Amino acid sequence: MVEIQFMDPVLQLTVDQGLLSHEQAEEVQIEKEGTGKSVRSILVDSGYLSEDEVLNAMAVYLGTRVINLPATDIPPDVLHSVPASVARMYNVVPVEAEPNRVTVAVSDIISPQITDELMFVLTQDVGFVLAREEDVRTCINQFYGDESDSVNDMLSVLEHEIEDAGDFGLGGEDETQLEEMAGSTPVIRFVNLVLYQAVNDRASDIHFEPFEKEFKIRYRVDGALYEMQPPPKRLALSIISRVKVMSNLNIAERRLPQDGRIQISIGGRQIDLRVSTLPTQFGESVVLRVLDRTTVSLEIENLGMPSDVYEQFTYDIKKPHGIVIVTGPTGSGKTTTLYSGLRRINTIETKVLTAEEPVEYDIDGIIQVPISELTGNTFARVLRAFLRQDPDVMMIGEIRDLETAQIAVQASLTGHLVFSTLHTNDAAGAITRLVDMDVEPYLVSSTLEAVLGQRLVRTICEQCKVTYLPDEDTLERLNLTREDVGDQEFCYGRGCEQCNETGYHGRKGIYEYMSITAAIRELINVRSPSLVLREKAIEQGMRTLREDGIRNLFDGYTTVDEVLRYT
Repeated sequence: MVEIQFMDPVLQLTVDQGLLSHEQAEEVQIEKEGTGKSVRSILVDSGYLSEDEVLNAMAVYLGTRVINLPATDIPPDVLHSVPASVARMYNVVPVEAEPNRVTVAVSDIISPQITDELMFVLTQDVGFVLAREEDVRTCINQFYGDESDSVNDMLSVLEHEIEDAGDFGLGGEDETQLEEMAGSTPVIRFVNLVLYQAVNDRASDIHFEPFEKEFKIRYRVDGALYEMQPPPKRLALSIISRVKVMSNLNIAERRLPQDGRIQISIGGRQIDLRVSTLPTQFGESVVLRVLDRTTVSLEIENLGMPSDVYEQFTYDIKKPHGIVIVTGPTGSGKTTTLYSGLRRINTIETKVLTAEEPVEYDIDGIIQVPISELTGNTFARVLRAFLRQDPDVMMIGEIRDLETAQIAVQASLTGHLVFSTLHTNDAAGAITRLVDMDVEPYLVSSTLEAVLGQRLVRTICEQCKVTYLPDEDTLERLNLTREDVGDQEFCYGRGCEQCNETGYHGRKGIYEYMSITAAIRELINVRSPSLVLREKAIEQGMRTLREDGIRNLFDGYTTVDEVLRYT
């Protein structure tokens, strides 16, 4: 019998040590891919093993011991041997300190790369003991406070440690000097702190922006940008070089845009960062897209669709052929919706291929191909190759031109189900966009099955939510009358510490679902404008984005401003 190798080291360990059968391990692996939960929490929650049994298996593998962290007396000088930012970033608690060596408690297997990083950042040897996950988290909060090692403290350390280097970081350095700057301990610690804070604040993007007289760092949280304490302009080059080193980019190349990827463990969570650099007048602007599998659930049930849209969408994605399009502006959650659909139909009997620019989330069992114009791996070339790979379902990252559209239509006509996205304002606009691309209307009408239009609106913070009766002016802006609303109260967030005084915490989708019925197919064939298509869809029961927004308003999920902003 062939031994199956599991990607997750903890899972492989439990099998190797005879604690888990192959069948049980496969079940855990499937649940991990489905939920994004860690292998350990699945093992414990499902009752296969206790947390102590998992820890003991890891200790045997690492050649170390398991300790009871809450019962361990840790002197203050030992705690001070590891700065708060390092403890939080790497999820470690120092328990013993000797000259040139510190022993830290961890709750997971530490990779050689992280070990090297820790040794470099702490400038001493590091040993490991194991402790419960909850104990490590509690001790970090207890010993280091909630907001220890602020960005301000970090900036003063950063400046102090490199002030002797003159105009260090202002430009003209060769590659060796750039690497030295990027590899200095204070720069590594500062960049790690920026990444830690961003992930902790649920940021979707991190922006490093050089201007003539300043260097800004901003986070995008729930669709809005917030600025953090800016570092001095002269540190811009060393900080940006550090990000480029982490993403394996050419740090000497500052005249051309570059794209890369960082896979990093932050606070015990595996985070993917997509990196994009852009040369500007005053240096390189760098944006990191944060892809955190633990905060994104790729389950259709968690998308917040109204029940009728959910039922129709889950029905359409199981059809044997046709095209299903998700439409909306950048950042409206189209990719997440498509991934959730793919996950639902990703079975042993179905061959699924995706062409994406770039691949955002890795899903087991799906063949995902990154598009790269540089290597000539264009959408058109990849999609033609797809048709020779015997697929059942294909996902095209975006239909952007006639060639891509024609291949999607061709694939659909030859018995494939095709998922894709389009950038249009509403569901009806997607149809006219395809016709405007010179796809024959009869081909659009015979292959298109459904168009889902969507937006993401910010949800009101539950901690500071208050209700009020809307006035006539508010109702008029929403095209509602007092009779429509009655004594229905609306909500908004006052702003509190929990939501950074914004009044919002998190986002949810609002949707309009246009099923391509026989009546709509006839309208497509005679090249009807999108307004006519939209009215026919509404007549046949489609709820518009505005109507779904108002439904969320009545249910107390979002505010009038959000509904008006996005619909």
